Amino acid sequence: MMIQKRQTSRQGITDHRKYIRIGSKHQGDYIEKTNILYVEACESYSWLYLKNGSRILSCKTIGFYEALFSTENFIRIHRSYLINLSYLKLYEPKYRIIHLKGEIVLPVSHRKNRLISKMISNKETNTPFKIAV
Repeated sequence: MMIQKRQTSRQGITDHRKYIRIGSKHQGDYIEKTNILYVEACESYSWLYLKNGSRILSCKTIGFYEALFSTENFIRIHRSYLINLSYLKLYEPKYRIIHLKGEIVLPVSHRKNRLISKMISNKETNTPFKIAV
């Protein structure tokens, strides 16, 4: 009887700072951080929405991902949403709505709306997206 080892998706990864592991200790996938559009909270779990249209359920909370992506290009816009600013297409402060690439529309909380407005009004920040007036 011949036993084959399971091929892991880790073999082609050279820079571990670009990837996160989703799944259990022995089974799971490595996902490039830049492929994540946004993270949605669902009680004690999180849905990670990827740019290829798929989504992955994670047993980690959105707070875990907020801390993990704190040095990346991610921002918490709502108690339920953490977005990748690279995919931000349009921000409407009047209606507290953010449009992401791919026809995705997400709400912005009152408190985070002020924070995002301050971030945008800061002259040092180069915004790669449009601001609706």
